[in-house]
Amino acid sequence: MWRRVTRGLVLAILVLFVVVPVLTAQTVETHGALEYPDSSVSQSGVILVKGWFLDPAAISRIAVYVDDQFVVNSNTNLPRIDVEQSYPNYPGIQHIAPGFQIGMLASQFTNGSHTIAVRVFDSDNTVTELGRRTISVDNTINQSPFGNVDIPDLVGIYNASGSFPVSGWALDTDGIAKVEVLIDNGVVQNAMYGDPRPDVANTIADWPDALYSAFVANVDTTRILDGVHTLDVRATDRLGLSRLIGRRTVQIFNENSNLKPFGYVDEPKPNAVLYGTSCTTPPLVSPVINPESHITPVRGWALDLGTRTDTGRVAYVELLVDGRIWYNTGDCGFSPIFNAYVNCYGIPRFDVERYYPNYPDAPHSGFLFTMDVGALLALGVAPGSHVLKVRVGDQSGTFAELPNRDGIPVIFQCALNTIASANGFIDVPQTNDFMKGTVTFQGWALLEGSVPNSVEIRVDGDFKGQAQYGFPRPDVAEQYPYLPFSQNSGWRFVIDTTKLANSKHTVTVSVVDFRGQRTEIGSTVFYTQNANPVP
Repeated sequence: MWRRVTRGLVLAILVLFVVVPVLTAQTVETHGALEYPDSSVSQSGVILVKGWFLDPAAISRIAVYVDDQFVVNSNTNLPRIDVEQSYPNYPGIQHIAPGFQIGMLASQFTNGSHTIAVRVFDSDNTVTELGRRTISVDNTINQSPFGNVDIPDLVGIYNASGSFPVSGWALDTDGIAKVEVLIDNGVVQNAMYGDPRPDVANTIADWPDALYSAFVANVDTTRILDGVHTLDVRATDRLGLSRLIGRRTVQIFNENSNLKPFGYVDEPKPNAVLYGTSCTTPPLVSPVINPESHITPVRGWALDLGTRTDTGRVAYVELLVDGRIWYNTGDCGFSPIFNAYVNCYGIPRFDVERYYPNYPDAPHSGFLFTMDVGALLALGVAPGSHVLKVRVGDQSGTFAELPNRDGIPVIFQCALNTIASANGFIDVPQTNDFMKGTVTFQGWALLEGSVPNSVEIRVDGDFKGQAQYGFPRPDVAEQYPYLPFSQNSGWRFVIDTTKLANSKHTVTVSVVDFRGQRTEIGSTVFYTQNANPVP
């Protein structure tokens, strides 16, 4: 790059004026630290470069140099709560994410000494050398596992009750064999390992395993005595080498008032248009369903840990529209349409058991309600915007609202000639997924009596294109046997996320019928985190 740069130097080349970056030291207004790599430890496997930088100017990129040669741009804008606490009066600290982190494979460097430097490039072409240190690379060493505990975070003592999530990521060049959660030096649970972490893959771009490096353990704290405890997370590689990748202090406090049920509503998606038929025919019996009408399933799962200390357990589940109960598990019965029990709790959910092992009722924690939007409209519920909630209560009298107290915003419409009579779902991305590079959004979509004319994809309100349609979906055919053409109802849409900003986004999927009528089947929030471009 450049060997020497003088402040304020401007070079005129031909008729173009190029401002050369200015290499400076940290000033009173800037603060930062290069925390890793540790120069006292021989480096192997992955060399982690990590630190933070506060700058009143806009940072364009943070670059890593090895032996004064550019190697890679670091990921930036990573939250650092510890830095925010150390500089509470720094201007705009509440809106700054000053962390940076990147990983480099040690195998791309020769054994021996190397110099690592980190430089911060501002938008005004000022360059600050944040740190420089000499490391020793030894590729003959078996690197022990490494990673991070994201939840619980580093904010002092963490309060825990009921089901307590412990999550993060772990990697090792020899592969991860297991991730264990320990309380006071005793193993309480093995974590599930191998879920996607695109943000980690961005940090260690040369390592394919990094994409699937997430772990999560939902710890049942009712098995642990109340009080202050030390929580450790230990990762072990396939050669038996292990390391503690995180230590936190937690305070466990369980009583009836905070041992509430918990769970999730899988469908419908937020902002879905839910349609009904027979919109002028009030039902004569409970539950609120007209024969031969279109049915909207409301699915999810719920668990309760009160059974550890009292009677506990899930006692009932209710479906509310705008705060009013319309369906409940007291109407449980077999439906020949779905070929399953509906308006019931206790439906098999082995996927929930996988993430909540040894929890009471986890293998049969599902619920399914058959909501007839047309019948609700006939009974006086107005077309338009509404809020769905699922209320779960246990035998000790506590209850919780799913997915949260704000509920799920949806739109009720009567399927006459104004909307497409569409059903569907967004499988990928899932809520709050991190995406990078070129990815495939996918799901399924159906019309009441025909195949869709098109499936449209919008991101943040901008039309991105039409999805490919007609992929096999035997799972949809099994869950919706009453809908024709469900066997091949899958859709897929390939999108280049590098064209989106590294931030939060919303994808909305619409189904269009042969008349051009359009219905939204839902929206999902996701995040993009793509590596910064090279200079």
